[in-house]
Amino acid sequence: MAIMTKHSGGKVGKAGKTLSSKTATKPQKSNAGKTLKKHQDTKH
Repeated sequence: MAIMTKHSGGKVGKAGKTLSSKTATKPQKSNAGKTLKKHQDTKH
């Protein structure tokens, strides 16, 4: 999944960092993915 614009800070920025983090657990990544998806649906 490619993220076009780099979001920094806030909930979405945190979710992006979690997704790209190698140390994040599966549930964390799943959650972050949902957050990003929701953001994309509402904001883009």
